[in-house]
Amino acid sequence: FVAPRTPLESHVAEVWQSVLGVDRVGVHDSFFELGGDSLRAVALVGALRDAGYEVTVRDVFDRRTVARLSELMGEARADVVDRRVQPFELLSEEDRRLLPLDVVDAYPLGQNQLGMVIEMLSDDSQNNYHNVSSYWIRDPKPFDRDAFAEAGRLVTARHEILRTSIELSAYSRPVQLVHAHAEMTNRVYDLTGLDRDAVRAELEAFTVLERADLFDITVPSLMRFHAHTTDHGGWWISVVECHPIMEGWSYHSLLMEFVTTYLALRDGREPERDETPTIRFADAIAAELAALDSEEDRAYWRELVGSHATLPLPSGWGEETAGAFDSYKAGFSWQDLESGLRALAAATDTSMKAVMFATHLKVMSQLTDEEAFHTGLVCDTRPEAVGADRVYGMYLNTLPFPYERGAATWGDLVRQVFEAEVRLWGHRRYPLPAVLREWGGTGRLMDVYFNYQDFRQLDTELVDAMSGMDDSPTEFPLTVASRAGHVILTANRRWISRENADRLAGMYRAVLESMASEGAVGDARATYLPQEERALVLAPARERAAVSVLAHELFEARVGERPDAVAVVAGGVELSYGEV
Repeated sequence: FVAPRTPLESHVAEVWQSVLGVDRVGVHDSFFELGGDSLRAVALVGALRDAGYEVTVRDVFDRRTVARLSELMGEARADVVDRRVQPFELLSEEDRRLLPLDVVDAYPLGQNQLGMVIEMLSDDSQNNYHNVSSYWIRDPKPFDRDAFAEAGRLVTARHEILRTSIELSAYSRPVQLVHAHAEMTNRVYDLTGLDRDAVRAELEAFTVLERADLFDITVPSLMRFHAHTTDHGGWWISVVECHPIMEGWSYHSLLMEFVTTYLALRDGREPERDETPTIRFADAIAAELAALDSEEDRAYWRELVGSHATLPLPSGWGEETAGAFDSYKAGFSWQDLESGLRALAAATDTSMKAVMFATHLKVMSQLTDEEAFHTGLVCDTRPEAVGADRVYGMYLNTLPFPYERGAATWGDLVRQVFEAEVRLWGHRRYPLPAVLREWGGTGRLMDVYFNYQDFRQLDTELVDAMSGMDDSPTEFPLTVASRAGHVILTANRRWISRENADRLAGMYRAVLESMASEGAVGDARATYLPQEERALVLAPARERAAVSVLAHELFEARVGERPDAVAVVAGGVELSYGEV
């Protein structure tokens, strides 16, 4: 531990202590080893700006210690103030005149939000982004219906996004309207007297019905909270979410707020309430609009997409008999490897996110021979301001992330991934739909995305999330998440069969085992396969019976039979057997 040496370092260290919730901060302590991540970096930058320092999240990622960050910063200034968007500011005067009287704010719908709405409302019976999840609540006391309903009224009144509706065609562009008042649908289902298997069967049937019951997006609230009472020492809460208004961090924060508000009301206590932040979701929309006007952002994405190939999933890996939307979840726990993985993050002066994302990129590189390719990374677009982590909204933007071969060791690869994310950070608000329109061509830009999730606000002693049920479909053939010490793959079986999803999970496990055991010096160029598959590859060659006809002889016979038949297709070029 090295104590701060200057007044500036002392002040910065105090802000770090407050934001990170640690007892002390040495000037050379790594932000990530102290528990930092992208959301805490957003909060840290907001606090430093409030203190008068001009700094960005990219600066925090790049410098990573109080000493190095202080070298970048000048003295505190009184004029460092982030301007907030005023109500209705982002709408034209003509659109404002059309607004209903009960609307207290309105602003454009984000492009990713619009894409989700289109996917959700498309006439294919899939209802993408209309999500239903259920969680077991450990609570032995009798359930209180009135407290549950009151919790819904309170949280809806607190948060603008829960009073928000969506209008696609009544204005000059798609907009979201914040209403002064909204009702949240809350129902209670009595499952007492049923055994655990029967309760789970009821929840599964409930999920099917709720997945088919789309929201009317013009009427808030676009969230539903339901309870299923049991006599097993607790109850189930089911959350039905219109994903276009809310992402994972907001969702889990709301889940905890709802449950703790209910418990306080049930027990006759005043529910706890944080001070309302000055930041609003409208500020994130303003930042997206600014990114669309940024030539620097356009140039970054133009170069990245143009210089890195699209990563397609292997052909022939799906199940021909699977339905169009049949999905399968594969995965495993990496908690037994955590100490080694955290040691790798510390040795490279990076983050656990960089380690887990490097694992993903390594596995994807084993599915292609491209030297440089891109795959999707889910990015958070929250404004860099105090309280932004407590303002609910849809802050996700899934963007192409560049990968280039060449890293010899795990240390090299993790640092390469971390540095690429630092470069991307300042451009993360340029929306994926705009990237697709301008540089995506006619095909799919991404088949796969990776999402690093750390929902530390979830009290797992109260909410048993890992035993829960979740149905949250998307249009992506394969999604990979790192969450709560697990790698979770969700595969569309038309693209990735159960067997191949399990094979991929085995590859992730093999890479993580090498990273954890070999650390920064481990071989990043080797191929890592599931143990049973690797054993087959390394087994001695088996003798095979001699063949009577060789391959070139079969080809010659085909030339004689049908010389005009197509033999080779490469891009737009076709060659017949005779031409070959």
